[in-house]
Amino acid sequence: MQHVTCLARLFSLFLIAAGFICQAVAAPPKENWAIERIDNYLNRSVEQGFSGAVLIANGNQLVLKKGYGMADRNSDKPITTSTLFDIGSVTKQFTAAAIMVLETQGKLSVDDTLARFFPQVPTDKQGITLHQLLTHTSGLPAGIGLGDFTHIPVNEFINRVFQSALVAEPGQQYHYSNIGYSLLARIIEKVTDESYEAWLQENLFHPSGMNHTGYLLFDASDSRVAAGYRAGVLRTPSTLSRYQADGKIAWTLKGNGGLISSLDDMYSWYLSLKNHVVLTKAQLTRLTTRYVSEGGNSWYGYGWSLGVSPGGKAMVGHNGANGTYYFDFRWLTEEDIAIIYASNALMQDTASIGESLELMLFDHVFNPPSFTPGPVTRILTFASQFTGTGQALRQQVTTQFSDVITQRYVLNRAGLALLDSGKTNHAIGLLALNVENFADDGNLWDSLGEAYLKADLLHDAKVSFVNALVKAPEQGCYWCANARRRLESIKARERAERDQPVSSAEPATSGHPATSAEPADSRSQKP
Repeated sequence: MQHVTCLARLFSLFLIAAGFICQAVAAPPKENWAIERIDNYLNRSVEQGFSGAVLIANGNQLVLKKGYGMADRNSDKPITTSTLFDIGSVTKQFTAAAIMVLETQGKLSVDDTLARFFPQVPTDKQGITLHQLLTHTSGLPAGIGLGDFTHIPVNEFINRVFQSALVAEPGQQYHYSNIGYSLLARIIEKVTDESYEAWLQENLFHPSGMNHTGYLLFDASDSRVAAGYRAGVLRTPSTLSRYQADGKIAWTLKGNGGLISSLDDMYSWYLSLKNHVVLTKAQLTRLTTRYVSEGGNSWYGYGWSLGVSPGGKAMVGHNGANGTYYFDFRWLTEEDIAIIYASNALMQDTASIGESLELMLFDHVFNPPSFTPGPVTRILTFASQFTGTGQALRQQVTTQFSDVITQRYVLNRAGLALLDSGKTNHAIGLLALNVENFADDGNLWDSLGEAYLKADLLHDAKVSFVNALVKAPEQGCYWCANARRRLESIKARERAERDQPVSSAEPATSGHPATSAEPADSRSQKP
């Protein structure tokens, strides 16, 4: 089961995969921009399930500023550019900006190592620098197997990070790491004696005119928040409502993702960067320097990905997603164009819209492919209306969707979405089918283990998690930490049940009943 809170920007790789290979062309005069054509394309996409907002700026002038579809389908509340979204890994640029400001103030240096801030750091990680954390070259893994809303004390979080195995020697290669940015957030707190968010509010958000951005410390009216729709189908609680219910932010998320903002506020941030309101030109240059290759024509700076625009000029940006929300910030710095885009319904083609808008600005004859919801959405639409058993759903999906379940991600994402929505038996049906089709994939076994565990089928869960570890690759097993912890938890529970005295009036029962009721909505964050 893969936990994902972000998607790194890979400009060129997407263009190649989508077939959008074109010669570098000069940006056309503004009067030739196909804004009306872009608007028509987005309106047509709404008919296929798309919902989101788009803001396009030429310098300080807005050329498109509009919402599409519903922020909440239950109340017919439309999306606008003031609607609040989860911006995902776009959060990282704020963490990086904070490091730049604090370095100028003499409170830290990007050359500082973890050993300066964390006395307990083990030998293999003592030499990791802030520069390496910022550029994803620390060798730390992407995560530690905990969800975005799993709350553990900060010291326990730090210790788990330090206990994790490195995926590469520090400084040797690019490997996207969310927990690296969480360490940066903790370092910010240590050198400022303030909470991460409070410092951002005071030093970045408020000076930039961003009054509706943050985790909890900002003006967040319920009327502004976009509900989430998993794969465009399953309504999920908004990220903000989860924060408010918990009253705190999990360290697995803090600093690397999950900030709430609107397109209007992010446009204010763009103007702040462009006009050097909170960062000097020199600081911005350091943020957007090409430090390490991401592959193809894409590089990583400090919290920003760096690529090439359709006009062959410099481009910086970042996107982010949590499985439900999607956010994309593109800044064509030399052509003075900004494209800010958000959606509350992440589907197959949601991420491609930002690329399409960019290309349409440069090519007056380019027509992007029609927006397509994708196979996960097709299956979830069917499954959400299905009233039979999980086994019956499995049989129906095998028959009706044989053309798409040949891709292993399809049933994994659909099954985990059902699990998150409380349809555990239906989730088991799809995830078990996926394991049958791809028995060599340890990640899929881990997903099935989560479903069995939710259903309290401990024996089946244990078998699944063991298979998840047995079928793990030698390197890059992002699900192994989760599988190990789940096995330890199951074994501890079995020991406790064995040691518990059995009353003569109450016979002992198995720890893994044959059937289970559908539980309440899951709170773990999965793709």
